[in-house]
Amino acid sequence: MNAESLERRQPSPDGMADAVRKRQDRRVHWLTEGEPSMARFVGQIGILGWIIVAPTLLGLFVGRWLDRMFGSGIFWSAALLMLGVAVGFWSGWRWMHRQ
Repeated sequence: MNAESLERRQPSPDGMADAVRKRQDRRVHWLTEGEPSMARFVGQIGILGWIIVAPTLLGLFVGRWLDRMFGSGIFWSAALLMLGVAVGFWSGWRWMHRQ
């Protein structure tokens, strides 16, 4: 890394300058790498789906098992289903912002 690139990476108190640098970096990356393939987009959608669905199903299965063990109707199923949905969406949100 040269001194100019290190200087560019230093955070500035001006948020606008950081946003412009980030946009320029994205543009340079796009110009050198090109558009991501359609298969990559489809793969990302599939991964995002499983990130949301897996905790939801896990919560539902554990809830059903607890309901059968304690004979509590749908008490645990409903609670753990909602918890699984919340964890799934939170995980999906974090994954999208890392990409």
